Amino acid sequence: MGTRRILSLLSLAVCAMSLVGCGGDTLSLDPVANAASKTAESDSARVTFDATVRAGSIGTMSFSGHGIFDGRSKTGWMDMTFDLPAQAQAQLGGNPSMEMIFDGRDGVVMYMRSSMFPGVPAEMWVKMDLEKLADQEGFDLGAVMNANQADPHQTLRMLMASSDARPSGSEFVRGVRTTRYSFRVDLERLADENEDLRESLDEVLQVTGTSAFPGQAWIDAQGRVRKLMIAMSLSSPAAGRVTMEMTQELYDFGVRAEIQPPADEQVVDIAALMGNS
Repeated sequence: MGTRRILSLLSLAVCAMSLVGCGGDTLSLDPVANAASKTAESDSARVTFDATVRAGSIGTMSFSGHGIFDGRSKTGWMDMTFDLPAQAQAQLGGNPSMEMIFDGRDGVVMYMRSSMFPGVPAEMWVKMDLEKLADQEGFDLGAVMNANQADPHQTLRMLMASSDARPSGSEFVRGVRTTRYSFRVDLERLADENEDLRESLDEVLQVTGTSAFPGQAWIDAQGRVRKLMIAMSLSSPAAGRVTMEMTQELYDFGVRAEIQPPADEQVVDIAALMGNS
């Protein structure tokens, strides 16, 4: 199994399938799981993020950025930049950036604008209807979701599978007092509560033996996640040790967000780039 496939499976296993439907056991006594459920139900928030992925001899990739998400309209916007290995930079002409818009009002649609799409003018957006693409035989939804790891709704859904959470200190995050919790994300519990992830999770467990990974969450007095850190690690025959470390901060809850998808004349469908009719 190749590195891309393994990373895709891992991404799919720990992320949500969409901006909406952040399910989970809201009656759980685990404080991190409860905070994740409450935060996912918040109307809107701003987010900053950064992550680093190390894949053995392949090299190190990192990305960072910021965004805003609106739970009422089920939409979001994100701007991110990448720091890629030298070989990838040579192919792409440097370190690229990407602007993304998510629209979950009718299905799950993602719009992306980046120099990483060859042949697409800089002002155009590439549209991906994730549900339609997933229905196409042979399409790897996990590869699409890799581009969406920074969506806080995904990581919040992942936190809903928290277990063994325990307080480990008190800190201020952007001027707000929080309690820091250490916990583990239980992939088996995530699969039990989200049947749509079961098949991919089973494959992750079979290939890597990874069933849980550690994290930290900073929770405010209102029971909302203000900051989170996760660390994932697995072994791959193709890439050796693969690790990912990611940090997110959520703030400005209730901020006004007016996010609209781009106009039709500014959009090219991913199906056209794939050679589909």
